[in-house]
Amino acid sequence: MKFMIAVDCDGPACVVGDPSKALSFSRDMPFAREQATRETDAAARALFDAGAKHVVVWDNHGLGANLVFDRLDRRCEVMLGTGFGRRFPGVDKTFAGVLMIGYHAMEGTPNAVLAHTYSPHTYQAIRVNGHTVGEIALDASVAGEFGVPLIFLASDDHGCNEALRFMPWIETVATKQGLGRNCARSKHPAVAEEEIYASIRQAVERITEMKLFTFDHPVQVEIRFKKVTQALKARIRRRGSRMAGEKTIRTTLSSMLDWRC
Repeated sequence: MKFMIAVDCDGPACVVGDPSKALSFSRDMPFAREQATRETDAAARALFDAGAKHVVVWDNHGLGANLVFDRLDRRCEVMLGTGFGRRFPGVDKTFAGVLMIGYHAMEGTPNAVLAHTYSPHTYQAIRVNGHTVGEIALDASVAGEFGVPLIFLASDDHGCNEALRFMPWIETVATKQGLGRNCARSKHPAVAEEEIYASIRQAVERITEMKLFTFDHPVQVEIRFKKVTQALKARIRRRGSRMAGEKTIRTTLSSMLDWRC
């Protein structure tokens, strides 16, 4: 079996960032990258212990070079850096499943820790086929285009609830209870790691129950930006886009393989 673990840094245990800052520029970032590494390592060990032969870790926070790579299980391979043509780079139909570690709820989610959608300074809302979505559903749908299901997610409780609204069959671990953008009641980091390990073992045992998550084709995408200038630039940069309001653009994709965040 082959799996890919997608890793963000906002959702691990005890990570809350600083007010008015993206996590990457907060004093919390050094701990965030270490805890994301530990939770990812727990996930990888669970997969290998469940019989996986190939585990790829995809570091997708910010510029894609955040984890303490030499502390990961040495059997892992790592996708890192920027410039990939799509989300879940390298995933194809030979993968049995994908997992998400350290993810977070979408922009505008009340009391969710560090809630945003891809960029805290850019996107106010993204709607696909009429549904407001965040990174969890958007990324899962890309894997789904290849026939690969999301089987597990670790996030705060709001991120877990968001994932389960779209994919109620997956296993989740809530690393912390979000009480505000920069405050939470968190599990001890070691406890979160233990729960991630156990839950992923269960997810692999249930893998035949996991379903694909995809959007109907063609895919209608509406993006509302936080600034007018961002929307105008995006309309030019995103071929086929049109203005649908002062800060909003719309476009039609043949599938989510054409999605670029």
